[in-house]
Amino acid sequence: MSAHTAHTLLTVAVQHLWHAALLLALVLLVVQRARLSAEARSWLLCGAFALAAVSPLLVLLPREAVTVAEAAVALPTAAQSTPLPASAVPAAPASPTASLSAFVPTALQALAMIWLLGTLWGLLRLAQGIWQARRLHRAARPAPALDALLGPALPRGSCVALSDAVAGPMVVGLFAPRILVPPHLASTLSSPALRDLLLHEAAHVQRRDLWVTALQRTLLAVYWWSPCLRMLGNRLELAREMACDARAAHRSSSGRDYADSLLRGIAGMVQHRPQRAALAVGMSGSRSGLTQRVDGLLQLQRGQVSWRTRVRWSALCLAALATHVGVTVAATPRLGTPTVVAPNSDTATRTASAQAERLLDAAAEGDLAQVRQLVQAGVAVDTQLAGDGTALIAAARHGQLATVEALLALGAAPDLASRGDGNPLIAAARRGHLPVVERLVSAGADVNRIVAYDETPLINAARSGDVDTVAYLVNHGADVNLGVVADAGQWRSPLNQARNSRVRDYLMQRGAVTGRR
Repeated sequence: MSAHTAHTLLTVAVQHLWHAALLLALVLLVVQRARLSAEARSWLLCGAFALAAVSPLLVLLPREAVTVAEAAVALPTAAQSTPLPASAVPAAPASPTASLSAFVPTALQALAMIWLLGTLWGLLRLAQGIWQARRLHRAARPAPALDALLGPALPRGSCVALSDAVAGPMVVGLFAPRILVPPHLASTLSSPALRDLLLHEAAHVQRRDLWVTALQRTLLAVYWWSPCLRMLGNRLELAREMACDARAAHRSSSGRDYADSLLRGIAGMVQHRPQRAALAVGMSGSRSGLTQRVDGLLQLQRGQVSWRTRVRWSALCLAALATHVGVTVAATPRLGTPTVVAPNSDTATRTASAQAERLLDAAAEGDLAQVRQLVQAGVAVDTQLAGDGTALIAAARHGQLATVEALLALGAAPDLASRGDGNPLIAAARRGHLPVVERLVSAGADVNRIVAYDETPLINAARSGDVDTVAYLVNHGADVNLGVVADAGQWRSPLNQARNSRVRDYLMQRGAVTGRR
């Protein structure tokens, strides 16, 4: 794992910790005390849980757009001078600061690796739970009498089945849900009490809770080290059970009667050891959670909260979540590659025309007369075409030294970049056109210019394998250790992009080091 990838992962982790802590505080202060229905509370908590898991990914967004000049890396004075041979530079003794600098990336990589290994373990356990749920689903025996007990309340595409492997009612099966009931409950509970428990499981099916649970437990496997996300998950599970209780109670005779049925079902489960699959939802829970569920059911008997009150509380909860989104968007750092634009925005965005195409073709072919004629006719000398760049880039790419001279005399910018085509010096270095490289440098082209997606002139020269071009750039101030982070976090430097051993040996002689500096 590269140091850049480890840094990105740990930045996501740090952002997640304060994002989740802020959301948990909002839940404790607002959502839990809001006078909302159990249904609304469960979905608000679901939104909070999803935000806590997703909002840290804001760090992967690109940074603000910068101009080509701003994207250049400022080099120390020593880097701008001609580097001494490695043999002429005395080896400095290792200092405590240097040792710490070498240790920190390794520590970051170790922490990131621990995170990934923990995530892998959590996902393996989740996969084991999926396999267990499939076994329960396949081994269950159809129970038409229990289907008839639910009647119209049985969700379409689902059924009730008996299973000796479960201690209490639960739902398994993402695509073909089955409500599993242990035979001992089916034989000991009265029909009204059993129907109440089945109504609770049917509510899980109607709400698509299995899908939500699958996503929730996957995210918990990813953020296995997050205490705040785990606390949000616990509150979400309780809210989900209370929402299903409320739905079942509305179909039952009363909230108090449903609470009695719930307690009878729990009492019947106490004597049997519960077995729960990772992808299953059921009515079992902690003692404190059961107390809150019963209290919520008894409140159904005390009258409903007015719809105006619910709307006000819902608006307040949504405003709290929106506030969280605004704060996190504003405060989360961005690590993505910035969008780089040319400083001459009016020129860079000029609409491609037939004359512009003729100018670039003439520059590539070395047709000096045509180049001069088109520029004098009004075609901007720095006009750009997607996929071809500017006339100066085209001439440099094809090694047309005379055309490069003419375009510079006509006012072409030696450092103007074009997205996907680099800049003139990069184009010449990439092909190993040393005379063109020399002319562009003498015209003021920056040997350490960084162009998004096209790296630096020295990296391109090293990739060309032309040691003479590499040596010229180094002798004119190119930093042998100046690298960039490319696609998928890959670190590219002149040394690791060198095409042959001659270039690699030369760069190492001039002080190039392996790894990221």
